[in-house]
Amino acid sequence: MNPTAIKLLRHLGALDLGEKIVRGKLSASGLKNREKETNLQTLLDRHFLAISQPHHPCRETLSTALSLLGERPALIIETGSSAWGTNSTMLFDSYCNSFGGECRSVDIRLEPLLTLQPLATSHTKLYCDDSVSFLNKLSLEGDRIDLLYLDSWDVNWDDPMPSAIHGLNEYLAATKNLKTGSLVLIDDTPKSVENIRVVQPLLATPYEQFYERFGFAPGKGALIKQLIETTGRGTILAHEYQLLIRI
Repeated sequence: MNPTAIKLLRHLGALDLGEKIVRGKLSASGLKNREKETNLQTLLDRHFLAISQPHHPCRETLSTALSLLGERPALIIETGSSAWGTNSTMLFDSYCNSFGGECRSVDIRLEPLLTLQPLATSHTKLYCDDSVSFLNKLSLEGDRIDLLYLDSWDVNWDDPMPSAIHGLNEYLAATKNLKTGSLVLIDDTPKSVENIRVVQPLLATPYEQFYERFGFAPGKGALIKQLIETTGRGTILAHEYQLLIRI
């Protein structure tokens, strides 16, 4: 859908109403034919130069996660469809379009689906739903998730626990579809105050206040990290602003 039309619908309140009506019921496959890349490095360079930002702070962890897929067909599940910023949905679409597989991306809002459908290929399917509900319902009939990317529920750094609890609920809902070797990448989980200063310098103070009060770093994946470290089910492969785990 035309971006101007989407803004108008949002202004009129029509998108909010539409979300309530279609949530959990609407899905759509991408419509665009896109050029396939012959290797991952070219794909990454073109994405971050043309669609995202060349020096995006999440580039390294996203690149690492995709490189571990080995240019093989992959099932990528994303919560929090991204039509801006890292444009991760389009990055995953590029991977699956070039090397095979499928990206399924869910967002509680309708706007990302409307924005991304004309841009993504048929390798991507977009859903309007609550992410935990979506993951609970997800049935893969013997297949398993190769890469799970968690980026829903924006963190309020003055009150980060709701996002962390939601992230943990997403992870627990997805575990039935994870296998040994599955990758889990979680956004907005800075390892230290230095990592958050790079991305959102004004939020360093509430980050430090939370750490001093509770003794662990806040973020979307904060409770997932504690679960992994407590149970030993998973290995932390990288941790900067994002957290990358291998099951």
